[in-house]
Amino acid sequence: MDVNFDAPAVVPALLTPFDEAGEVDVAALREHVEFVIEGGVHGLMPCGTTGETALLEADEVITVVETVVEAARGRVPVVAHVGRPSTTATAKLIKRAIDAGAEGVSAIVPYYYAFGDREIMAHFRALLKAAGDTPLLAYNFPARTVNDLSADVFASLVADGLAGIKDSTGSIERQEAYLAAAPDAQVFVGSPSLMLGALRMGARGSVAALANLRPDLIVQLAQAWLDRHDDEAERLQEEVAELERRSKSGPPLVTLKSDVAEAMAARGVRYPSALRSPLGT
Repeated sequence: MDVNFDAPAVVPALLTPFDEAGEVDVAALREHVEFVIEGGVHGLMPCGTTGETALLEADEVITVVETVVEAARGRVPVVAHVGRPSTTATAKLIKRAIDAGAEGVSAIVPYYYAFGDREIMAHFRALLKAAGDTPLLAYNFPARTVNDLSADVFASLVADGLAGIKDSTGSIERQEAYLAAAPDAQVFVGSPSLMLGALRMGARGSVAALANLRPDLIVQLAQAWLDRHDDEAERLQEEVAELERRSKSGPPLVTLKSDVAEAMAARGVRYPSALRSPLGT
């Protein structure tokens, strides 16, 4: 399946549900995939920040990816986030995710230690080699990684074969810089509250945590922009921004996961709201 998304694309940054024993709840995950696909999303990105990636073991990442691929049943592409602090660990997980059926892969800028442009470029060039013909997206979230992927480095990596980026800097100016540096790349905004502005500048769409809860609303915003219904798009953008503010009103992921559990319960589906320790303690 083609993962060269047409704008405007809405891709949920999928949550990872955990059962009472703290293990990945594959049944709940399958039901949630069905929920967001029914909401009209254009792809799925499991195991990112919203999916509690740093708290997942490598085998658990593959369990999640396999489950999401099976549940999607080819209706939308799956871009598996596999980023780890080390190049070797990320490259190994890239190959396993591709074998598990992911049509694309994504990797966050390496974290914990401080890295400069040289190290970041070497890291992603090694990941491109590991990914081969499978599209690779970078993921930039300096608030979590300490490190930053500049527009100039992004442009160099795109020239080397990088497919695009999920930009979670929270800066519309950074979106503009990425788009100016590599206008043909797939640039996604992480925050759906910035989606309309990003689309107007040429972004492909949003890889959005909020799409776990209201995929329909964010898809409506994307469609209003596509149809050039500017007033409706502005209204929906404000509704999305307000909902995003609410989802971030408490500890990270707590409100969002609880709200998703309520939404799934309304469908008659049990969805556990627990977060993995130490987030859930």
